[in-house]
Amino acid sequence: MQATIRVLCFSAAVLLSACATTRMDAQWSNPEYKGRSVKGASILVACEAQDLTLQRICEDQVAAAVSARGAKPTLNSQLSAAAGAPAGNDPYVAAAKRVGAQAIVRMTLGAGQPVAVDSGPRIGIGVGGGSGSYGGGGAAGGIGIGFPIGGSRVTQAFGAETALIDPSNGATMWSGRASSSTSQDVTGQITELAQVTAEALKGAGLL
Repeated sequence: MQATIRVLCFSAAVLLSACATTRMDAQWSNPEYKGRSVKGASILVACEAQDLTLQRICEDQVAAAVSARGAKPTLNSQLSAAAGAPAGNDPYVAAAKRVGAQAIVRMTLGAGQPVAVDSGPRIGIGVGGGSGSYGGGGAAGGIGIGFPIGGSRVTQAFGAETALIDPSNGATMWSGRASSSTSQDVTGQITELAQVTAEALKGAGLL
């Protein structure tokens, strides 16, 4: 029995660990930029999100991630306060040229469907009954209902599409897609998305 419990606990731990993974799902490198790197260069960091708060969090975390790998970031939000997605790369290319950036990191955040989960302990209500006779058979039955105390909480998973852009001609040097697991910690998710993306850029020899 104890061995079975240990196996079940280990399996649950592995499953939870897998669910908590933030990873790169796909990436592409432009062969025309093979051997080129923007490490140590000035980079314009631009994020597109559903609101200004997420945009600012995203830019802060991407800037921290590329800075830790040797780049010199400038936040696009310091140049323009508008949230959302502009039409194409042209506004970013123009901004990069104004500040002398040698590359642009453009990240677009996307949110999955919200998921409601229990927020804490549950309370149960049960109704039971039975019948029987001395020396004879008997039957018993019951009904139980459980519901969470305090209702449910909503969690959400975020993903990120990122492009490394050459401001001299607007070409995409690299692109990648990353995803995170469902969590209430939105800032934590965005931080992890920024880190795995920057690490992918480093792995591609671009950062």
